[in-house]
Amino acid sequence: FVVMTMLVALGCDLIAWAVHSGWIGAAVITYGLNAWIIYYLYKTRERFMTRLYLFGVLVGFGELPTDYLAVVVQKTLVYAPNEPFIWESPLYMPFGWAIIFFQIGYIAYWLLQRVGLKKAAIYTGLLGAINIPMYEFIAKQAGFWYYRDTWMIWFDSTPVYVIVGEFLITLALPYVVKQLHDCSREWVAGLAFLMSAWMFIATVISYQIFG
Repeated sequence: FVVMTMLVALGCDLIAWAVHSGWIGAAVITYGLNAWIIYYLYKTRERFMTRLYLFGVLVGFGELPTDYLAVVVQKTLVYAPNEPFIWESPLYMPFGWAIIFFQIGYIAYWLLQRVGLKKAAIYTGLLGAINIPMYEFIAKQAGFWYYRDTWMIWFDSTPVYVIVGEFLITLALPYVVKQLHDCSREWVAGLAFLMSAWMFIATVISYQIFG
């Protein structure tokens, strides 16, 4: 199911790129995928995946300060104008992060069971770093958002600091999902807070070095 959501997301993003859908396409794709995930979780009652999705939603809202940092302080991230915003982020953005953490978080847990914590962390970090240029390129072409005034690669679409930041963020996921699987329900919010804080710190570190 997780792989299916990734393939469908990629297919929808490519269509949005082809028609240059702008923020409306991003919102429709994001809310549609979230609805699909919620329906799946409702039907299966899968405990860990439900917990992982809730964690992703909480981190999505916890990521808002990081977006503020990129948009207002660093002035490198530009979202499409004239769309609904929550603070400095598109209204759909927290739920976009929910999808990412649901997908990559489950892959991190799958790797954790097979190769151990250290290798899972490295593989997951590399997955995040490799995955981000493709989606940043599509986002720019589709009119979701774009970056400026920073060191960029991949057809001038992906900042190097974002790639490094994504590596650092996803590097921590195997350890986090291990705790998420074993902790009490009350700790889900605590882990989400810690991951949100790490996202902010990782972005600051990567920007200071590669911005």
